[in-house]
Amino acid sequence: MWKLRDIVLAVIFSVVCGAIYMGWDYLTMPLFGTSVNPAIGGIVNGMWWIAAGLVAVIIRRPGAALFAGVVSALFEFIFGSPYGPGAIISGLVQGGGMEVGLLLLGWRRWNTGTMAFAGAMGGVGNVIQWLTEYGGDKYPVGVIIGYIVLTLISGAVIAGLLPSWIGGALKRSGVVRNFAIGRESVGARR
Repeated sequence: MWKLRDIVLAVIFSVVCGAIYMGWDYLTMPLFGTSVNPAIGGIVNGMWWIAAGLVAVIIRRPGAALFAGVVSALFEFIFGSPYGPGAIISGLVQGGGMEVGLLLLGWRRWNTGTMAFAGAMGGVGNVIQWLTEYGGDKYPVGVIIGYIVLTLISGAVIAGLLPSWIGGALKRSGVVRNFAIGRESVGARR
C-alpha cells in the first residue's frame, strides 16, 4: 500500500523530471530533429522516462513507474512541451512499459539487471508511439531497426541503470531511509 510520503516523493520527483524533460525537448529537437536520421535520436530517448525508473526504484510499489511516467509527462505538457498532448501519451506508454517490465519480474528484484530490463521495456512503449503517432513507420526498415535498438539501449541505460545508481547513492546517503529502498538491508540480494 502506498503511503503519503511515497506519493509526495513521487510527485516531487515527477515535477522536477517534467522540468528536465522540457529542457531535454528543446535541447534534442535541433540536434536530433527530423533533418537527421531519427535512429540517432534513439540514443537520448531514455531521458524521457527516467522519472519512472527513479520513483520505482526508491518507493518500490506496483504502479510507481506508471504513476511517475504520467505525472512527469503531465508537468512537461503543463510547462509547454512542444509535443503537446503527445507528451502525456508518452508518459503513459513509457511509464507503462517500465511498469510491465517490473511486473514481469514480480516487483521483487531491484538490481541493475531488473532496472535495465524495465528501462528497455519503457523503450518498447516509446517505439510503439513513434511508429504509430510520430510516423516512424514511414522510414526505411534499417532506420526503424536502428531506432528500436538505440531506444531500447537508451532506456536500459538512462531510464534503468542511471536511476538504479542514483537510488543506491541516495540510499548510502541515508536520505531515503524511510522509503522501501532504504529499508532493504545493504547485503540483501533481491
